[in-house]
Amino acid sequence: MTGNYSLLIEKLDEFIRKYYRNQVIKGSIYATGITIGFFLFISLAEYFAWMGSSLRTVLFYIYVLTVIAVISKLIIIPLFKTWKLGKTLSYEQAATIIGNHFAEIKDKLLNTLQLNELSENSNKELVQAGIDQKIQSLKPIPFTGAIDLKKNRKYLPLALIPAGTLIILLFAAPNVIKESTSRLVNYNVTYKKPAPFEFILLNKDFNVIEQNDFTLNFKINGQELPDQVYVTYEGRQIKADKEDKQHFTFTFHRIIKNTSFQLMADGFYSEKYELKSVPNPLISAFKIELNYPPYLQKKNETLNNTGDLLIPSGTIVKWTFNTVNTSVFKFWFNDSLTPLVSDNNLFTISKRTLTDANYSIATANNFITNKDTLKYSINVIPDQYPTIQVEQQNDSSSLQRIFFKGTVKDDYGFSKLAFHYRFIKFKNDSTAHSDKLNTEVLTINKNNIQSDFYHFWDGALHGVEPGDEVEYYFEVWDNDGVNGPKSAKSQSLIFKAPTLRELAENTEKSNDEIKKDLQESLKQASKIQKQITDAARKLTEKKKTDFEDRKRIEDLLKQQKELDEKLDKIKTEQQQNLAKQNEFKNNESQLAEKQQQIQELFDRLQNPELKELMKQLEQILSQLDKQSVQEALDKMKLNNKDLEKQMDRTLELFKQLEVEQKLKTTLENLDKLAEDQKKLSEQSMDKNSDVEKLKEQQKDLNKQFEDIKKDIAALEKKNQELEFPQELANTEQEQKDIEQEQQNSEQQLNENKKSNAGKSQKNASEKMQSMSQKMKNQMAQSEMEQSEEDMASLRYLLENLLRFSFEQEALMQSLKTTDVNNPQYVKMGQRQKKLQDDLKIIEDSLFALSKRVIQIQQTVNTEISNIQSNIQKSIAFLQDRQVPVARSSQQYIMTSANNLALLLSEALQQMQMQQQQQKQGNGSCKKPGKGKPGPSAEKLKMMQQQLSEQMKKMKGKLEGMQKNGGKGDKGMSEELARMAAQQEAIRNELNQLNQQENKDGKNSMGNLGNLANQMEQNERDIVNKKITQETLKRQQEILTRLLEAENAQREREQDQTRKAEQAKEQFLRNPAAFEEYKKLKEKQTELLNTMPPGLNTFYKNLVNNYFQGLQF
Repeated sequence: MTGNYSLLIEKLDEFIRKYYRNQVIKGSIYATGITIGFFLFISLAEYFAWMGSSLRTVLFYIYVLTVIAVISKLIIIPLFKTWKLGKTLSYEQAATIIGNHFAEIKDKLLNTLQLNELSENSNKELVQAGIDQKIQSLKPIPFTGAIDLKKNRKYLPLALIPAGTLIILLFAAPNVIKESTSRLVNYNVTYKKPAPFEFILLNKDFNVIEQNDFTLNFKINGQELPDQVYVTYEGRQIKADKEDKQHFTFTFHRIIKNTSFQLMADGFYSEKYELKSVPNPLISAFKIELNYPPYLQKKNETLNNTGDLLIPSGTIVKWTFNTVNTSVFKFWFNDSLTPLVSDNNLFTISKRTLTDANYSIATANNFITNKDTLKYSINVIPDQYPTIQVEQQNDSSSLQRIFFKGTVKDDYGFSKLAFHYRFIKFKNDSTAHSDKLNTEVLTINKNNIQSDFYHFWDGALHGVEPGDEVEYYFEVWDNDGVNGPKSAKSQSLIFKAPTLRELAENTEKSNDEIKKDLQESLKQASKIQKQITDAARKLTEKKKTDFEDRKRIEDLLKQQKELDEKLDKIKTEQQQNLAKQNEFKNNESQLAEKQQQIQELFDRLQNPELKELMKQLEQILSQLDKQSVQEALDKMKLNNKDLEKQMDRTLELFKQLEVEQKLKTTLENLDKLAEDQKKLSEQSMDKNSDVEKLKEQQKDLNKQFEDIKKDIAALEKKNQELEFPQELANTEQEQKDIEQEQQNSEQQLNENKKSNAGKSQKNASEKMQSMSQKMKNQMAQSEMEQSEEDMASLRYLLENLLRFSFEQEALMQSLKTTDVNNPQYVKMGQRQKKLQDDLKIIEDSLFALSKRVIQIQQTVNTEISNIQSNIQKSIAFLQDRQVPVARSSQQYIMTSANNLALLLSEALQQMQMQQQQQKQGNGSCKKPGKGKPGPSAEKLKMMQQQLSEQMKKMKGKLEGMQKNGGKGDKGMSEELARMAAQQEAIRNELNQLNQQENKDGKNSMGNLGNLANQMEQNERDIVNKKITQETLKRQQEILTRLLEAENAQREREQDQTRKAEQAKEQFLRNPAAFEEYKKLKEKQTELLNTMPPGLNTFYKNLVNNYFQGLQF
């Protein structure tokens, strides 16, 4: 090889090296662009796609292989070829490239190389010469110029753009490259795409007690908050509860094992968490045994799984707890801790409960030591105090009788019910009473929780006297077997018995009301009578009844019914009035008998015949039969007239009785005042007595005497209101003397002269006794005179009635034989008319007498009315010459006259018997109370003395009458008759005294028989109007003998003591109506007793309330 060719080869080698160097540069640019671009691609893809591990692995290795391949292909291989390592570019190829680049070369270089190959096979010199020639032409041309390295600049953007992008990202968002590169490099690591929010768990402890619920609390922070979050566990995905935009909760129920879970929202998952289950110390079951106190009679109970208790006081409670996984059991009772010892997972404890309590229980084991404490309460029902409610009702007819109806209640039953009473005010001298507490144990159903009881208390059975005060109340005890029986009392009330003065005032008030009602009823009856007469007259004037008549009669019936109702009310008021009058005091037998007779008069005011007539008239009115209505009105008129008379008589007799009662009460008060005044005088004589106290007592006695003076004035007023006033004693002077003595004693006490005051008080007492005796004597005398006068009047009436009967009989016989055409027939009617006039006199006299004599029966007026009615009929029939019918009416007249005579005779006998009983002293009587005391010489002396004064006055009147020619007036005759009756009464009393005192035949009071004969002689003188000086002398002898008898009787009384037992009307403990009510309530009690004993308190109360509401 020549030098030129070698130079040519060198130049080609240099070209080839530059060629590959250019390839390296260009490959580097390409490789950089490709490597960075691919890197950016996969990095950004990973950053945004968050590819999985597998895909990232593939991409990673593709990238690595690509980088290796690109670098090897574009850099390493060209670089090696630069160093002629490996297959490189051939010279021909280089020549072609150079020839293509340089136009002037074209194929010269390739030809040169080809020539060089030919030279080796042929003529070397020729070829070599050609080669040299060619080489010479090629020397000036730089083959490396065919390669322009600067041309690679145009490829720089391929590298710079990716590189610039990478650099920008590294500075602007380095995490984009770093995170994606990290994930790509760590392709085997699983990466999750970061959510736009984060899950933050708020629970600190993820240990869950076995079988318990666990509430997961978490929140989400971030710019984009999901609306829904799910919890994924055990293959389930459950939506969590949203509390607000950030906070969520989720409850795992009954965790029994370790549980993994994740949170998921909008496709983003949280990391995995785990709940760890720990053994739970549980109470699987527990029971409570309740042992009730025996007195409750309640069956013991066992409660299962019930912690709070409502139990009676004294109950023993036993707890038994069954547990699981429990090694420690704590029991707090009212904050007092009691550790319990396990017995095969059983824990027991007992307590007796008396008051409300709280208890707590807690279980623990090696894992759980602070488990929640279960708290329960025990509400103890204390044995409540019993309650008692009492209603009382006073008997309307008795002030002393009180009826009680009460209800006792308790939660479990009773042990005792009692009624307590004690006298807190009673007479100082009473030996029957004291202030000790008296108790009456009542019967009660002890097992019921509510029971009604009834009690009756009668003050009369316990000796309550006027002015006493009794405190009373009920007390009930329960059956508390724990703390002992507890008691409850009803309201303490006081029964105040009215004083004698209050009784008198109440009686007077009631009497005034009754009198007022009677007077109003009497006016109403009179008005009805006039209306009946008017209705009968108008009915007579008409041919038949019409609507106006019917209306008029209906009004009459209505008024009559109203009158009947009013009379019924008056009767009831009088019954109650009478009962109250006799309740606290015993009346004399005579007064008690009068009271009963007056009550019978009130009872008979309601005429059954009149009621029957009213019913008949109502029936007849519907038929409008004039004749029947006329007859009914006539009968009604007669009955109403009788009723009017009965009311008039009852009113007058009631007034008389009122006067007698008022007089008796006044005398009793006066006697009591005299006794009190006497006691006060004895206290005043005591030097140690308290002057101030004496003055107060004297003022009180002065006031009492003022009240007595007012009573006497009221008595005199009531007496003057009578049609036949009694003669009352004039005590004006005595009143003045007593008042003066009392004033003297009060003045002397003010001057501290107790001794002189005592004498004045004693004088006042004696004068009170004298005044009382004077009033009693006058009362006895008036009674005697009135009785004699009434009997005389009754005898006279009886004689006239018999005379009337005989004349009526004679007329009836004459009419039987007289012809209607006989001129004597007219005289028959005249005789009948005369008998009618005679009967009118008898009727008026009898009615006036019936107002004084209560023994005259009510039927007397009925018989009189029958006689009057039949006389009118007889006269009418005689005028019509209907002889048989007239004789029939006359026969009815005879019957009624005879009946009337029998009634009057019976009344006379009763009056005589009563007078005889009075003469015999204490006799048997039908009504309770004391008999009238027997005659005394002192009383007879007083009565005879008053009669003597009357005889002296009458002697003067008789002498005056003789001077006037012997003409007297009717009043004088009546007065003489009254004096004779009075003398006769004194004589009868004297005979009785003689029989009583001289029955032993000793005549210790003298020969009273001769004294009676002298009185009888005086009677004849009075009747014959021959009161002479001899009569007055005889009268004086009688007074002297009576004074001797009085002294003898007083001496005899000092040697003996009389005993009197007082009978008191006993009232039934339980009246019929009260007993009936008790039976009805006992029926209810029997029903209550049928309740099952095991019924609890609530249902027992319901049953009780139900029966309480029943109306039997």
